[in-house]
Amino acid sequence: MNPFLSLENQLLTTKFYVPVSLGPLLSRPRLTSLLNESLKYPLTLVSAAAGFGKTTLLSTWSQSLPANHPRVAWVSLDEEDNEPRLFWTYILTAFNKQLPGRFSSLLALLQSPQSPPLSTLLAELINLLVEQTDHFLLILDDYQVITEPQVHSTLSYLVEHLPAQLRIILSTRADPPLPLVQLRARGHMLEVRTDQLRCTAAETGAFFQVVMGIQFPEETTQEVTVRTEGWLVGLQLLTLSLPEQANPLSLLKEVSGDQRYILDYLTQVILQQQSQEMRMFLLSTSILGQLSASLCDAVMEQTGSQRALEQLERANLFVVSLDSKRQWYRYHALFAEVLSYWLEQTQPDFMLTLHHRASLWYAEHGQTTQAILHALHAKEWDLVADLIEGMSSQLLRLAWGVSLHKLTILHQWLKQLPTEIVGSRPLLCLACTVMLWTVASSSMQQAWLSTAEATLTASLTAQMHDEASSKTIRDLLGSVIGFRAVLQSYQQHAEAALPLCQQALSLLSEHNFLARCQVAVAQVWAYSNSVANDASAAMESSLQAIALAEAAGQPTLIIGMMGVAVVQMLGMGRLSEIQRLAQQAMQLGEQPGGCKLPDVSLLAFYQAEVWRERNQLDAACSLMEEAISLGEQLESFASFGSIFYGYALSLRVRLSRGELDAACAVLRKIEDIGRSMEPSLYLLVCSCFVVTDQVRLWLACGELDRATHWAEQLEIKESHGTPFTREREEATRVRILLATGQPTLALQRLEPVLHRATTGQRWGHVIEIRLLQALAYQMLQEEMQALQALSEAVRLAEPEGYIRSFVDEGVPMETLFYQLRKRERKDGPTPYLDTVIAAFQQERRAGIQAGEPTMAQLLPEPLSERELEVLQLLVQGMSNLEIAQQLVIAVDTVKRHMSHIFSKLGVHNRMQAERQARELGLLGEED
Repeated sequence: MNPFLSLENQLLTTKFYVPVSLGPLLSRPRLTSLLNESLKYPLTLVSAAAGFGKTTLLSTWSQSLPANHPRVAWVSLDEEDNEPRLFWTYILTAFNKQLPGRFSSLLALLQSPQSPPLSTLLAELINLLVEQTDHFLLILDDYQVITEPQVHSTLSYLVEHLPAQLRIILSTRADPPLPLVQLRARGHMLEVRTDQLRCTAAETGAFFQVVMGIQFPEETTQEVTVRTEGWLVGLQLLTLSLPEQANPLSLLKEVSGDQRYILDYLTQVILQQQSQEMRMFLLSTSILGQLSASLCDAVMEQTGSQRALEQLERANLFVVSLDSKRQWYRYHALFAEVLSYWLEQTQPDFMLTLHHRASLWYAEHGQTTQAILHALHAKEWDLVADLIEGMSSQLLRLAWGVSLHKLTILHQWLKQLPTEIVGSRPLLCLACTVMLWTVASSSMQQAWLSTAEATLTASLTAQMHDEASSKTIRDLLGSVIGFRAVLQSYQQHAEAALPLCQQALSLLSEHNFLARCQVAVAQVWAYSNSVANDASAAMESSLQAIALAEAAGQPTLIIGMMGVAVVQMLGMGRLSEIQRLAQQAMQLGEQPGGCKLPDVSLLAFYQAEVWRERNQLDAACSLMEEAISLGEQLESFASFGSIFYGYALSLRVRLSRGELDAACAVLRKIEDIGRSMEPSLYLLVCSCFVVTDQVRLWLACGELDRATHWAEQLEIKESHGTPFTREREEATRVRILLATGQPTLALQRLEPVLHRATTGQRWGHVIEIRLLQALAYQMLQEEMQALQALSEAVRLAEPEGYIRSFVDEGVPMETLFYQLRKRERKDGPTPYLDTVIAAFQQERRAGIQAGEPTMAQLLPEPLSERELEVLQLLVQGMSNLEIAQQLVIAVDTVKRHMSHIFSKLGVHNRMQAERQARELGLLGEED
């Protein structure tokens, strides 16, 4: 069974059960009263170190509540729940168990390929809860295991928009990164902390009386309370350690130190009181996170584990039942930790054997994740390698079956493998590299590939007379060198990838379509990123990659290679071809029932970008959200790239819609993803797809200092990027020069950038560069040159229907468009220019409808009606004499009006007056 199961197959029923309290319980009415108050607060935080009775308190209190008032949804969390969609699947399922069927639609939506973003699902959850007459209490136990930022951010969203029908309690050993300060300030949070959870002297005395039936003197209970610091698990261990009628102080006097020393000591005493058989059972099974009779029998290599578990339960010996049928149990975490410690100290070799047996049991039961973890603990490196290689059949098909979160887990696993194990298995080396190329360090990847190449080269020499073996070795060696080419293709000297590609192709068999497809991808990036600067060759290689994927008959790989092609098409300005290819991919990705393969997400991202560029912003935004939802479900080693590109394009859509807060949130998400990526790869994709829009966002938010600092750092740091990334960074730097009033320097720096983009036939980038040139010339009041640069951009943009590239540059670009249309109309109709100008006008109307104040309202002195008339004629290009004739007034009167207009607008000439008038919204939509 694949370890990375679909969400619906990953749910453990035991996680929804409120832990069963075994044996007599200590009544703590002060804490019960405190928790009763929690129902008045959106969030209650129960935060304390292990052993202070958080879980026991919450379980006993929640079970004491009136039936279904509120309905208690309990989830015991573990590390696997760092997968955001799995986390929310558990929560929705917990709600659904309380009201069967009520939340099924949300669960189905969450698990569908068309699942919307989590924020949308949470909004629907909130709305659904608001409609309910039932009230819910969600208790999340052991929240400290959650480290994934997206889980924290989505839970924060729910807490901050919590309806009255839901209350949340978090039990944790450490405060989570939620907006606790704000919640505390608003009085929206109740806190139950260590000082409140400590047992008082009265509760300590009551505990001994209830559990042991002994009433100790007040001074004894007071001293025990001080020594144990009111630590509930310490009291429990103490009672288990004491002979009947013994004074607890006599036992405590034998140990000094903090709570951990008391725990160690008391556990040892407890073990000494058990039979040899039970002591061995406790120690041997302490390595298991969960206990079942079958698993324990396998680890112990004996029968009778069910009887032992039931005996432990009856003795209340720190074992917790996880289901109502008493089939699965777990030890108290601290108790298991100390048992495992004693096992390691006393029988370290046997501990390795136990982990090996556990690994075999999990592998036999199809739970590969747990099998690998126990094999690692057992230091059974060959078994680990076998388990990983057993999953590698899907490797080159972009169907590895690993999510973003699981990639980081795999990384940690593989780092533990000894070098000699990896080095002796070339397929494992390649698997390690291909799986983790987006997250593992460059040096580690190169080491894996070098080791594999050396081993295979030596084997090829040894097997030169065995044709069948030689063919297999040559293919694997070609794959290794081919992937080395992939890694080189986005490094500083990307051109070095091209001879590696030729070497790989000389080794690969003609029908090894998968590996040859990977080589084609390396060629695409090498032509794009290197001094070769050949977009046409890159495009040809990407089409070759698609053909190879088709020959391999792998739909997911075909879609992936189409994604590689559309990235090139965007730079080349071929929007219509992107649309065509995206539609083909969507059809290829259609599944029965109308579902789509998550692999189509990258194509959907670029289709949304085409819609954005053509000013279909609502459609683009909707498709972008759907594509991000699909991309988050993508389970291949390409998942990082797809999601990264998706958020980069989402940033651009948000900017075009003027949604600056949303754009800032998207940028933070990009940065979160980047923290897990291999640094050189992250720098590459940032420079190619993010930096320009990041700087545009800073400028739109008025953060000029931040943008300037970025440019200064870029200037002084040693360049490690490719020629292509430096080109994109240089074009971005020009925006900052324009924002700081340095048009001459901007033009100087644009010249080599324009030359490189033109030589590479990347017309989409040439359009952007021409627009920056036009804006720089406009600032220098060189109207002819400005209009010539704009005219070149229009010539390239018109066949593909570009609109937003112009409109996003704002009022200065709008002014130039009116001037260009005025000039071009002399030669006939200007339908394309009219379309773009209409988009500018639509933008202005949308701002007014949204209630945004016009800048004209901020003028110290408004223009009179006559001055507005003069201004309209000025914009039409009339001379002073023509204006006088049109209005039937003297030329001197026109001059006087001009002087007043210039003064009120704060300008000095006609061009500046026209630009300022448009920026202030003083002109009609047609002039």
